[in-house]
Amino acid sequence: MPEMWSRRNVLTMAAAAALLTACRSEKPGAVASDGSVTVTHAFGETTIPKPPTRVVSAGLNDADFLLSVGVVPVAVTDWFGGEPFGVWPWAQPRLGGATPAVLSLADGMPIKEIAAARPDLIVATNAGLDADTYTALKAIAPTIPQSGRSAFFEPWRDQADLIGQAVYHHADMNSLIDGVGAAFTKVRDDHPQFADRTVLLLDGRLEPGGARVSGPAWRREFLTAMGLTVADADGLIPRDRLTPVLDGADVVIWTTESDEEQAALLADPAVAQSRATPQNRNVFTGKELAGAIAYASTLSYPVVADKLPPMIAAALG
Repeated sequence: MPEMWSRRNVLTMAAAAALLTACRSEKPGAVASDGSVTVTHAFGETTIPKPPTRVVSAGLNDADFLLSVGVVPVAVTDWFGGEPFGVWPWAQPRLGGATPAVLSLADGMPIKEIAAARPDLIVATNAGLDADTYTALKAIAPTIPQSGRSAFFEPWRDQADLIGQAVYHHADMNSLIDGVGAAFTKVRDDHPQFADRTVLLLDGRLEPGGARVSGPAWRREFLTAMGLTVADADGLIPRDRLTPVLDGADVVIWTTESDEEQAALLADPAVAQSRATPQNRNVFTGKELAGAIAYASTLSYPVVADKLPPMIAAALG
């Protein structure tokens, strides 16, 4: 008898495993036979039983990716800029009159506010989740955290891929990703003068210790895609090295958000003494373009591809 029961248990377990495999899809983003989608991420897997209708955007820029495939969140996390509902101009029309609740990560994950939104999916790919916070969120609704490369600001394609899977728009998201790549390639083809020209991408404000290169490194890849060569600099450029580093670039892009920030940079001796200043090789972005570069999304990168190249071309001459 024990042996018989053992064989039966094995068969039962095998059948259950086969059923689970049949229900799940092996291809990322594909819908399984039971109508669900399973997404693999930093903390394991999340299964979304059906297309979500009440999505909370809990990450800093997750709403852009959601809106790009027509998913309007019931709550959006405000990052910076003070834009209405935490949504920047390039994405505002996609709200379609919706008025999502506005969340903030300033004091940690707003668990109570998220629960109050009654979500059926929580997207938190750019929210710095740890295991405990993920556990708290998934007790409210299926939750999609980061893929695992970084708690904050993992490469934008990874972020887009996870979100596209979770909201049943994987193919649509892949098309948008390809479209961004094509837009930057067109910039390269339309601007042969960008070849062999070195560009430096810096934050729009100086820190006490110097100037910070906009990073991580993947955030500067769009410049390479446009045909430029990214300067060999990373992290904080110390003040005593700032002028020579600026001198080594053909064009210096400062992600300034206001005229006041631009004036402060030009008044700084290290910037004023660099060759970029008298030769007009500085590019000051303005608020919307600075935001678009920072958001690095399927909605914001087309803005970058449209607005930044003429500014670079003018600086080059």
